[in-house]
Amino acid sequence: MYEKINFVNGNVISLDPKHSEKIDIISTAHGKIHSLNQPIKGARNIDLNGATIIPGFVDSHFHLKNMGKRLNMINLKSCKSISSIIEKTKEVINEYADGEWIFGFGWDQTLWNTSDFPTSNILNDISPKNPIAFTRIDGHCIWVNEYTIKKSAYDLSNLIAPDGGEIINNCIFVDNAMSKINQIIPEENLNQVKSWIKLAVNEVIKRGITNVHDAWQDKLIVESIKEIESESNLPIRCYGMLSSNDKELLNNFFKNGHYQSSQYTIRSVKAFIDGALGSRGASLLEPYSDCSNHCGLILISKDDFDELAYQCNKYNFQLCTHAIGDNGNRLVLDSYIENTKSNLNHRWRVEHAQMVEYSDINKFINGHIIPSMQPSHCTSDMRWLDLRLGSHRVDRISKWKTFVDANVPIAGGSDCPIEDGEPLYEYYAAVTRQDHNGLPKGGWQPQEKLDRISALKMFTVWAAYSEFAEHKRGMIKIGYDADMTIFSNDITKCAINDILKTEAIGTIVGGNTVYLNL
Repeated sequence: MYEKINFVNGNVISLDPKHSEKIDIISTAHGKIHSLNQPIKGARNIDLNGATIIPGFVDSHFHLKNMGKRLNMINLKSCKSISSIIEKTKEVINEYADGEWIFGFGWDQTLWNTSDFPTSNILNDISPKNPIAFTRIDGHCIWVNEYTIKKSAYDLSNLIAPDGGEIINNCIFVDNAMSKINQIIPEENLNQVKSWIKLAVNEVIKRGITNVHDAWQDKLIVESIKEIESESNLPIRCYGMLSSNDKELLNNFFKNGHYQSSQYTIRSVKAFIDGALGSRGASLLEPYSDCSNHCGLILISKDDFDELAYQCNKYNFQLCTHAIGDNGNRLVLDSYIENTKSNLNHRWRVEHAQMVEYSDINKFINGHIIPSMQPSHCTSDMRWLDLRLGSHRVDRISKWKTFVDANVPIAGGSDCPIEDGEPLYEYYAAVTRQDHNGLPKGGWQPQEKLDRISALKMFTVWAAYSEFAEHKRGMIKIGYDADMTIFSNDITKCAINDILKTEAIGTIVGGNTVYLNL
């Protein structure tokens, strides 16, 4: 049910290059932008009192289920030491019966004084009677106790990692080594997944986010979102990326084609080529500077990846591949270019594109490939990147301005819950390359900072383009979907420090005010 609304007294940033007239009134009807500066008679007026209204903020790399699920886990993201993790776990240990799983998320050894990976005795001492599984902040490794390992298919006396995996200190299972651990974790059910997604969505709308690109959807997630939408409980838009390791799911979509409803679209596939820099799983062209015999991990064979790319191109599905390291990015780019020669409008994406060697920038340009990037990954990792990569190649990290100057559109996101999923944190990181204390002064690798309008386009115009929606979203324009975000400040002009003080005070999706706190 659509309401007719006149939004008045706002500071409008339309991002429409063809509209130069100052906009004082935005009128919406039937879910669309009906008119500008011509109010609809009889419509409800919403007085913005000078607040800034922009095209709907899109998070182009999100994990709805994981965000909701992790609200029910032990939150380890704030732990600055192993002792604080022990203390936080012991505070809740009595809530668990013997044999019950204990899950945690968000630990990051780079925040600890030692920066070393934890040893096996720590979780063993906390609880020898419960399986414990603590996922690292990047999601690319799990820290477990012996109880957990004994339940798995691993031989505790002879732990051997599979290809594309690594086992550290007999308790840290990296990338493909996680598979045998994941196999014994209790299966999720439809009701659980639906509840987690609802939790996430209800939080997302309070942040001004109108649309998320959900970057890994299995059958349960697809079914959950379809049901939630049918129950009229999906207030945002969702652009789904199918899990590449579920062949049955993929074949079903390849056979039947894209899925499209008013709120939910599926026309893309998510794959992984490598791991993350924090767990040294990202695949590098030369060894890690702090681990001279290690270049990272490749998580899928070339033949399997090329076959997936061939299938996606054949059935007109967008391929979105996680690639962090410079070697991982190169492998993805080369495969993309080889498999899309006959289709220059494929809009295939490299998810993260965090570390790109300079000569590979032209592959993005000539291959019409979209880097999907999360600015806060740069500012979260910058503390230790010089040590891990060496000063000679840190300029390969998060090359936002290089891409923009080359007219390559960037899809902006957060990778929540790896990062916080706060839109303004991502925007602030993109324009400052600093932490929230304003450090380092001038920004880390400041030559790659973005101007404020370009940073805003990452989450609006270019995000819409990256999901084939640039003809109907990404700008405030007559005939476009009435998806808009209201902020308390003009983030394109306010003092830099005030960006982080800005609040999302309204979220409009399809003309519906799904969140309003004026």
